[in-house]
Amino acid sequence: MAELLTKDLSVKAGATTLVNGANLRLVPGELVALLGPNGAGKTSLLKAALGLEKRSAGFARLDGSDSAKLSPIERARRVAYLPQQRPLAWPNTVRDVVALGRYAYGAAPGHLSPEDAAAVDQAIKRCDLTELTDRQTDTLSGGELARVHCARAFAADAPLLVADEPVAALDPRHQFRIMDIVREYVDGGCGALVVLHDISLAARYATRIVWMKDSRIVADGAPEDTLTPERLADIYGVRATVSGRAVEIRGTF
Repeated sequence: MAELLTKDLSVKAGATTLVNGANLRLVPGELVALLGPNGAGKTSLLKAALGLEKRSAGFARLDGSDSAKLSPIERARRVAYLPQQRPLAWPNTVRDVVALGRYAYGAAPGHLSPEDAAAVDQAIKRCDLTELTDRQTDTLSGGELARVHCARAFAADAPLLVADEPVAALDPRHQFRIMDIVREYVDGGCGALVVLHDISLAARYATRIVWMKDSRIVADGAPEDTLTPERLADIYGVRATVSGRAVEIRGTF
């Protein structure tokens, strides 16, 4: 079974600790939201877990293998990663950008095998991009481009998705649309770990919430168990009312 696992994972930059003793697990069937204030260590945790950033202690494994020792192709077949910054070197068509997700299988835009083409078509359909297939990416809105990047990740047919702020800068409608797509991906038998800043989105979609503060994971569990006014006060310094999965922020301390 596909699994991303960290044990006592730590990351340092000089004398500064970015991640301190993080234990994290992701398997198919879960949509895990990673929450915490800016500077809590969320991005460093993701990168170190995937073997993309050097760890100072602990271990990180993908399907039982040390993630830092995987080749880019091996890693891409096991997990699709959407970083915070997703620049495109030059404008291209939506289909060609999505086809980049088949990199792990030796494919290149314009040179797709029938299997690669089918995976690209399925990803385009899943992300509701069929009518935009031939559009240049520099003509798309922010919400449309976010869906293109999701489709590029899904085209890899990886069993796990790790996405760092996939809904950042999107309006509420497009935030829901992207999270619906991720939810469908998980419901199809995959697993997703998503960094979010919108607590209500996390409460609505996540099966688990992992909370970070000051470089540490301070809680990990179902929204019903970990989403409390006390938690929000501790993590974010805000006054909030929580009813089930509904959150209302009333102000700061």
